[in-house]
Amino acid sequence: MYDFDKVVDRRGTSSIKWNVQYDFGQKDGLLPFWIADTDFAAEPKILEAMKKRLDHPIIGYADPWENVFTAIQGWWERRHGWKAETDWMYISSGVVTAIYFNLQLLIPQGEKVLTFTPVYDPFFAAIKNSGHELVDCPMIHEDNYYTIDYAQFEEELKNGVRGVVFCNPHNPVGRVWSEEELKKIADLCAKYGAYLFSDEVHADYALTRPYTTMGKFEQIHDRLVVYTAISKSFNMAGMCSSCLIIPNGELKKKIVADFESRWMFGPCDLAFTAIEAAYTYGDTWMDEAAAYVAGNVEIVKKFMAERMPKVQVTKHEGTFLMWLDMNCYGLTSGGITDILAKEYGVALGDGSHYGGQAEGFMRFNIGCARETLMQGLEQLAKMYDKYAK
Repeated sequence: MYDFDKVVDRRGTSSIKWNVQYDFGQKDGLLPFWIADTDFAAEPKILEAMKKRLDHPIIGYADPWENVFTAIQGWWERRHGWKAETDWMYISSGVVTAIYFNLQLLIPQGEKVLTFTPVYDPFFAAIKNSGHELVDCPMIHEDNYYTIDYAQFEEELKNGVRGVVFCNPHNPVGRVWSEEELKKIADLCAKYGAYLFSDEVHADYALTRPYTTMGKFEQIHDRLVVYTAISKSFNMAGMCSSCLIIPNGELKKKIVADFESRWMFGPCDLAFTAIEAAYTYGDTWMDEAAAYVAGNVEIVKKFMAERMPKVQVTKHEGTFLMWLDMNCYGLTSGGITDILAKEYGVALGDGSHYGGQAEGFMRFNIGCARETLMQGLEQLAKMYDKYAK
């Protein structure tokens, strides 16, 4: 059993999450529930493997070795039922960086790229900064639950969308897409010849139903890139690594050649070591981490129902990020952010960053010890008592 109740003090570790204090003029005391890393200590076997690597005194340029790829393959096959071939894989730096360059390579400048909103805000930057027209396809939001508007999606594909940047499971609304929903997206992308860029870094935090990868749908394999990482699953975002799974061999060659032409040779062998160890030894840790997060979800739902009943909690199926409708305050998301930080010492994610229809919403990172979570909830309740209408 791993001790996820242990509060790990991250102050003084150059943590972006915890250094947000300074953005609000504070030196200490602000509890951060915003950026998407957790406060869970890493699986010890991963750290042991990294320490062993450091027994050698040289950290030079490196290529991933075969066991790195077979570890990734084994994880996806035994946990998600998809055996991706190792020669489909390419280790790169972060997912958003990879999406940016893949868009730039595969879709001509000025063409349309779609994403379903509200969505992880770096998608907007990746699409626009790679020289493409962003097409916003708002999801249907009913009864605190989000679904895809397939009629609108197909209409946008008919109107010239050449690529789709997809989030599975979905950040920030917490959807774990069903196999039926994913098949519809894959079918439509295949029908209209659109590339599908599927960010699946939250795959291991599917909490209420089995997770399905886009990789299972062979009809889109010619135009599919699946992005994975140990960043969310094992709280190792600092390794700045990801794995691209590209079933189309010719497409993979193009992507690899593009990265190499930019002298982007991927992360260092400490990251490769961490990837191999995580996917080899991390099953029990991952199971317990996901169960702990699921328990945190129930605590938040119960607390909100009893203490903050006008705040609407989006039905949560996966990720360690909860999506809260706080429009009961009559404030913008930015206004809520400022008040929470400056008056109550709590930092949440400003919902308006995730799309225009998300004003008044906030993203709440619950990947932390229960003691920290309860401290944050009590502060949220204090604001509710004063500001809720």
